[in-house]
Amino acid sequence: MKYFLFFLLFPVFLQAQQPQVCSDSLMSLVRVLASDSLAGRLPGTEGYNKALNYSMAFLKKHGIKSAGENFCPQQFPIDINVIDSAQFLIETGRDMMQLVAGVDFSVRGYSGSGNVEADVVFCGYGTASDYQGVDVKGKIVLVFKSNPPYNKDLPAFTIRRHADMAWSHGAKAIVFVTLPNQTNPQKPIGSVMHGEGPMHEDMPQVQISVEKADYLLSNSGFTLSQLQSLIDSTKMAHSIAVNKRANVMVQASYSAEGFSHNVVGILEGSDPVLKNEYILIGAHLDHVGTIGHNVIYHGANDNASGSAAVMELARAFSLQRAKMKRSIIFVLFGSEEKGLVGSGFLAQNLPVPKEQIVAAFNMDCIGYGDSLMVGNGKSCPNLWALADSTSIELGNRISPRTWAGGGADLTPLFEQGIPGLYFVTTNSYAHLHLPTDTPETINIALYTDMVKLVAAITNKLVIEIK
Repeated sequence: MKYFLFFLLFPVFLQAQQPQVCSDSLMSLVRVLASDSLAGRLPGTEGYNKALNYSMAFLKKHGIKSAGENFCPQQFPIDINVIDSAQFLIETGRDMMQLVAGVDFSVRGYSGSGNVEADVVFCGYGTASDYQGVDVKGKIVLVFKSNPPYNKDLPAFTIRRHADMAWSHGAKAIVFVTLPNQTNPQKPIGSVMHGEGPMHEDMPQVQISVEKADYLLSNSGFTLSQLQSLIDSTKMAHSIAVNKRANVMVQASYSAEGFSHNVVGILEGSDPVLKNEYILIGAHLDHVGTIGHNVIYHGANDNASGSAAVMELARAFSLQRAKMKRSIIFVLFGSEEKGLVGSGFLAQNLPVPKEQIVAAFNMDCIGYGDSLMVGNGKSCPNLWALADSTSIELGNRISPRTWAGGGADLTPLFEQGIPGLYFVTTNSYAHLHLPTDTPETINIALYTDMVKLVAAITNKLVIEIK
């Protein structure tokens, strides 16, 4: 009988060896990070500083020590732009129709300020050839948020470069719209991904929905889809006056001398030799802020989910510290949304020699979707095999799809030669960079399974070392 009882309880004994991930704890952390009071966690704002201070206090409470004097927090320079207010009006014939911020239009994160009422000119893909033969001086230009697919010789698309092209031709504001003929055209999103190019502090830069762009074009004789088809099929510009006026107003506060922060803490292992080897677990803390006081991009899935997971894993492993052989570095990256700025800075300023980091795990958008996915497996087949076998043990198979070359904040670390995996969910982006990315959309069961997977893999690398 006692042997039967042992085997009956064996799964419980196994579970007891694992760091215990708690769904309630995860969701409590997500709700804090995605709350109204943190206002979208835009770096350089009070909201981001609240998130920063909250996360540092949480890690300290659970015995996670700063990786060094300059790591908690680790400061690095960025330029900062805060959108204080905005409006978008379109002429209807009798009066002006006001668009809804966050639904009909969004403001680009590095928009300049201005109040422009003017005629609108459609300028295709916004390249140099699209401005030939049309007068846009003092006007508002409407352009596709993309390079033309038939011209592979152009530099990569950036918001700033295309805004600069419009500005250099005399335009006073620029309106971006996604390509209407693609599957599921992008809604107007909040974004600070502006890329290379000058900052024009006097030029409003917004994104409009396909539906409202079609309304702008309603006096032109074309729909947006027809214009895309015409340009793509002929591979020639077809810029036209749309015969409507619009009013675009943005008030923004810009600083070229701003800064953001990473949080970097260490939970030290107990083995006298192996404690000098590390597993790095990270996620980005920042998001894209607000449009004034009316629209908040809460960023629950992107990426309060990943940040909360880092903190929950810190809590769970802090209870296992006596069993830990290797050490764990916990990182919350700043300014991922601007273009992997925080992880790029950390990769160049690591708290330990890179050769001592056995693996880096990054979590980004892990709270919404329908299955688990692990990236960078083709570059790190041994780690991929470990993730796959561990997921089978847990009864939650990961997607067979993976890739090479990193992914999100893992990329700069991988480029330094650090092996790693990127954890994300499939079909994760329905609310990406929209005001609807709130805690209510989190798939709690899927989210918990993902964090348990990361915990189990980490456990094998820091405790169950064979």
